[in-house]
Amino acid sequence: MTRHSKNNTANPIFTYHERRMVKDFNTLNQRLGSDSMRKCEQCWLCLSTAIKPVCNSFGYVFCKECILKCFSKQMDDYKYRLQEWEAKVEQIETVKQHKHETKCESQKRKLINESVYGVSAVKASKRDESSSVNQRNKESTALEGNFWLSGNTTTDKGTARDGKLAIPTKPKPIMKCPITGKPMKVKELVDIHPDTTRESDDPASDTIWICAISQKPISHHGAVLDRKSGKVMLKQYVAVSENDDGGQFIPLIPGGTGFCAHNNVSASKYRPALL
Repeated sequence: MTRHSKNNTANPIFTYHERRMVKDFNTLNQRLGSDSMRKCEQCWLCLSTAIKPVCNSFGYVFCKECILKCFSKQMDDYKYRLQEWEAKVEQIETVKQHKHETKCESQKRKLINESVYGVSAVKASKRDESSSVNQRNKESTALEGNFWLSGNTTTDKGTARDGKLAIPTKPKPIMKCPITGKPMKVKELVDIHPDTTRESDDPASDTIWICAISQKPISHHGAVLDRKSGKVMLKQYVAVSENDDGGQFIPLIPGGTGFCAHNNVSASKYRPALL
């Protein structure tokens, strides 16, 4: 509750201690501990210690089952988009065929009228046709200015106003990395065979990866993966060129920035301020 006094108009509505008591306002800041940081041996999808770990060419570690399920889901989405595309193409072809048949029928009717009723009837039909064309032009102009029609939206503007139906682009069966969104293939996955140890002597403790050369735990340090052996090593013990794309070593992406004192260890949640 606010303070009660005779002359409280010149003071803030809430005191400092009263603002501290309110939990639904102002920005919240929380320092993140080591449990909030992703470890080197954890999967980027399930955030648990990777089972049968694999790594893609971008340096992201996944469980083999997780990444294969992700690819399966992407293929199911592709099949669904392909069915939608086929239905759309079939609909467009049906509309084009209907327009073609209507045009042929009108030409046949026009030829019959000219041969049966003579020139005067042709002139009258031309006048009727011109008036109907003008009426259609007026209606189309009115429809083009209507924002609420789906044909006048940004996505359909190229096909609605010129009167032509364009066939949409056929979807491609391209699988993408779930983290970066870049194209990748299953054969690009590299099996990882890391050296492991326990955090403590307790059998229930978590398994951690260690460097294959120095036997040091890999936490926030930069690490690389050997494509041939599947071993994980600290980057400081391996001479890796930065331009070595597709070479023997793959730099693994760390959970933070890869430096001990430069990680963003504070999380903020922005909320409305309280006067």
